[in-house]
Amino acid sequence: MRPMPEVRRKGEPGEPDLASVSEACAALLASLPRVDQRRKGELYVHGLLTAPGRKTMRNLAALTDERAAEQSLHHFISCSTWDWTAVRATLARLLDRVLSPRAWVVRSMVVPKTGRHSVGVERRFVPALGETVNSQHSYGLWLVSEAAAVPVNWQLSIGKGRPQANRGPERAAVEDAPTGDSAAVQAVQAVQAVLKASAWGIEPRPVVMDARDSALSPLVEAFSAAGLPFLLRISGGSTLLAPELSRGENRVAAASAEHLLGRARSQRRPVEWIDPASPGARHTSLMAPLQVIWPGLHDPLPPRPYALAAPGAPSRTAPGGLPLTLLGKWKAHERDVQEVWLTNMTDAGYGPLLRLSKLTRRVNADFARVSTEVGIQDFEGRSYQGWHRHITLVCVAHALRLLGTGELRAGWTEPAATAAYRAGDRRGPVAVTHGPAGGAGRAVPPGLGPVAAIPGRAAG
Repeated sequence: MRPMPEVRRKGEPGEPDLASVSEACAALLASLPRVDQRRKGELYVHGLLTAPGRKTMRNLAALTDERAAEQSLHHFISCSTWDWTAVRATLARLLDRVLSPRAWVVRSMVVPKTGRHSVGVERRFVPALGETVNSQHSYGLWLVSEAAAVPVNWQLSIGKGRPQANRGPERAAVEDAPTGDSAAVQAVQAVQAVLKASAWGIEPRPVVMDARDSALSPLVEAFSAAGLPFLLRISGGSTLLAPELSRGENRVAAASAEHLLGRARSQRRPVEWIDPASPGARHTSLMAPLQVIWPGLHDPLPPRPYALAAPGAPSRTAPGGLPLTLLGKWKAHERDVQEVWLTNMTDAGYGPLLRLSKLTRRVNADFARVSTEVGIQDFEGRSYQGWHRHITLVCVAHALRLLGTGELRAGWTEPAATAAYRAGDRRGPVAVTHGPAGGAGRAVPPGLGPVAAIPGRAAG
């Protein structure tokens, strides 16, 4: 085999060199049981970082002089037995230490496909395209700070049919995956990605998600049952309950989120924020919060107060349901609300909540300029476990390409990674129960306690 080329990224600081990438792979792939698997894993990550064009098996194999490299890599990804979850957990624990993330961000990924032979490909209606197309749909869970976003866990929708799987962890993983294309099932997948990662021993943080194309009820119920703080962007047409704004009586009214926020327009206040996707420029938006109620649901495991909470803010209670905060964002001099968010962090100041919501822009920017470059949409195989192993090594390549190794060198050392892996929570996967017709029931992670305070800014 000829030497692997040095990684280069023009115009970007912190680009990883050959030695440091090898060091990082030795650390992050320490859970792979065999030496040859760890060597192939390193080769695969190098290929994701350096191969021109699409990151196909053929292009990755072209970086070596081995005659059977393509077949060997295919077997390593699609037919081997190494556990992708262990690699993701190690990566997440190291990033949790060196990235100082402020939140989890859940982001959907839709990959249009011309054929129907790749794993998970079904005909689906894609709201962003406004039409039904052959596509592959998955949810990624990202650890995010204002400076960087890295994906660490994924859930793949496998449609109405189930792929074949080998015995062992692969079969269990396939059997645990929800089937179907409904918004409710896809929402369950997003919840699963968060809750499974929460069992890795990482400090819980708020979950931020654009849920406009997801079923809202499964998300609210599952996150509430788990005691996880959430901030969900929702459609303006979502129906919620709110106290009558024009009456002093203890009454509630059911109306769309957009209508309710329209009645709260007089409470708008200017909030300054910096776009994490293009730092430097300051922006100002008008914000207004409104207490709403999610009917028939009481929070069995309420989140603790956060660093986001306004000092001295009283706890809220709401008869007949779960108290939530509806948050509207307007552009200056515009009457119609621009963004609508829903959160169970009812004691948080809406300035910090606005800044937390902007982390989705950090994810979108790093997905476009880093993830796509290292092959996140390039897997063409039919293997469910192959997709997961490919996407796991893409997460490793994304971390190296985005952050370099200067900032992470202390975290990439093999003893530190091995210690992080051994310190992982062994409580097992999180159980997410399903209701009738593919709906979601309560999701309860075993042993998950109340959520700790969020590191970062104080309330503004």
